[in-house]
Amino acid sequence: MSEEWDNVRIKESHPNKPLSVHIDEVKEFFSTFLKFYSFPTELNELLEYIIKYHDYGKLNKKWKVSNESNPDHSPLSVKYLLQNKILFGNKEKEITLILWYLIAKHHSSLTKDIENTELKFLVEEVKERVKYLDFNYKINLIDLFGLFKIADVCSAENRRINLEKPYISDEIVKKIINSEKIDVDRWIEQQKLVHLPDIGLLRAYTGWGKTDSSLLFFKHKDISKVFFLFPTITAINKFYQKLRNVFGDNVAKYFYFYDTEVKEDLELLQNMFFIENFIKPVVITTVDQFLLSFLQVGKYYKKRVMFRNSGIIIDEVHLLNPLTLKLLLFFLKKFRIIYNFKILFMSATLPESLKKYLADELNLSQNSFLDFSDGYRKKRRILFEYYNEDIESHIDEIIEEFKKGSKVIVVVNTVEKSINIAEKLRDNLGEEYVLLLHARFMYSDRREKEEKIEKLKATPHILITTQVCEVSLDISYDFMFTELAPISSLIQRFGRVNRKGANTSKINVKIFKPNIDNERYYPYPMDELKVTEKVIKELNGEKLENEFNLLKTLDEVYHYEDFLKSVDKEAKKINLDQFEKLIQFFFSLDVSREELSELLSYRNSFTTLIIPSPECIESENVKTQVEKLLKEEFKNKSFIEKRKLMAKLKDVSVPVPIWWVPRWLGEGEKKIFPIIDFEDKIYNSFSGLMEAKSEII
Repeated sequence: MSEEWDNVRIKESHPNKPLSVHIDEVKEFFSTFLKFYSFPTELNELLEYIIKYHDYGKLNKKWKVSNESNPDHSPLSVKYLLQNKILFGNKEKEITLILWYLIAKHHSSLTKDIENTELKFLVEEVKERVKYLDFNYKINLIDLFGLFKIADVCSAENRRINLEKPYISDEIVKKIINSEKIDVDRWIEQQKLVHLPDIGLLRAYTGWGKTDSSLLFFKHKDISKVFFLFPTITAINKFYQKLRNVFGDNVAKYFYFYDTEVKEDLELLQNMFFIENFIKPVVITTVDQFLLSFLQVGKYYKKRVMFRNSGIIIDEVHLLNPLTLKLLLFFLKKFRIIYNFKILFMSATLPESLKKYLADELNLSQNSFLDFSDGYRKKRRILFEYYNEDIESHIDEIIEEFKKGSKVIVVVNTVEKSINIAEKLRDNLGEEYVLLLHARFMYSDRREKEEKIEKLKATPHILITTQVCEVSLDISYDFMFTELAPISSLIQRFGRVNRKGANTSKINVKIFKPNIDNERYYPYPMDELKVTEKVIKELNGEKLENEFNLLKTLDEVYHYEDFLKSVDKEAKKINLDQFEKLIQFFFSLDVSREELSELLSYRNSFTTLIIPSPECIESENVKTQVEKLLKEEFKNKSFIEKRKLMAKLKDVSVPVPIWWVPRWLGEGEKKIFPIIDFEDKIYNSFSGLMEAKSEII
């Protein structure tokens, strides 16, 4: 051995841990993960090579455990292999270069760029070789690499993870339903979920109990874990608590949308946080999280592997915009066989056009579909009137309805308009009975608002909200003022009115035509709104005999060909063939790339967590709190102390569209969340993150 390198049995790779001990621990953890996921053994030798040599760069005499100015040990590991001519299986340039590339990048995303000049030769070599690898081979290799990284983190943090498969029974599902008395007839219907094939579709009326009973779908299916994919963060929180009451620590929620590039102890902290919250038997997360994992953003390899042999519940699939739907199905089809997915799509509406699209794309038979929408025929919980006017011109009517003693919900399509209306109502009525709920609140404020809504559920008040109400509120309002939205979304909104009732003879919903100034980031396509307007006009007032009329009329006016056109129109915004060519299902996407930026900025669909800088915050108390938190360092803290600090940072984080985050916030930022100084925005606990001037964002 060259004098440049220390001994593997003596040199510490982590505090009080020789490198040889770390390697043995990684092997042990990795072996456990392999058994859990039932991986084929053909690639084991490749990973054993990576495990053995991944940290050999730490043998360099310049590298010290407690040295902030350490050279990057990953390229040094490859340098060691080069100097000592340690090839894999003595097959020069067959697979060795790819393994060297993975070792060089094992603490970062698998982009094609390696800054270290000595290793630049790897880039083009690996880029060329990866093209000719079999698809399954590449996927298995990268997934095994992901499991190695998880094992690596576990050893580095001296933490052992016990993997468990979810246990599902009738008794568990009944506890989730948590009803004083189970509805026998409905339970018989819900039991039919057990007999659906590996990919199933469920349509049931609002109030049927889709989400609560959905685990029955996996009762006799062999799965590694269950993922609930919800459309919004707000939808996650309430269901998470319900599952915690049943599964305890075996359930987690995860909605960190992409990994910031951080190093050393911050990386370990973030990795462990991810692992502990994403590896549980039951995970509640977002559709975004699934897509960003398969889009190969950041260190995707640690996340994507978790979906192998998993059960996936996609709730309210009709709420997915056409591009999100296209991407979701692209990856489900591409990975369906190798990942052995079990998938249940659920919807309160599931239009025939969407049903046919899912069936055609996934090659489903008729026995894949359960339909309990007939329950809508027995209900007319709402009657509506349509106005070809902007909702903001009816503020006085909202106030008047509240003063009658009603619980009033106001639903609009954008955060900007919800803030405008809420501030006008607050100016008239004060803050006590006026609440605003949208996506751009600090986590702590959003939690307080959800608790306040629960406390006021029997008291007259006004809730102004956006689409977040469509899948998250279990509260019955007396009267609704709403903007026009796609029929599927309107039906979800209607489900927040007179929830326990069966029929009404009075108007309790007023629908208004939105005044759209800027269509670029509007949440709904204009053609869908035009179709909805036609349906609503046909069923205005007493013309609505029952709620099934809405579904029936929608299917009559919105044909499959129209649906395909809308999907194809939005799908043209991306080039999936180019994605495959660029990524080869091997490399990571660089979040600064123009292609990704265009994709993720689409209609605010993808979000990330940021912390508004103190200069943006109006409340002096909150400003002081954030300033104090930002001054704290992770250095020299115990793991528990780091976790507590991270939880406090999370409490003051705000979800924003990824395109709001400046592109210069990249790998050099040693922050768990980006800290953004918005010159044109302010934050307060009533309105959330909004425009600082008179005009809203």
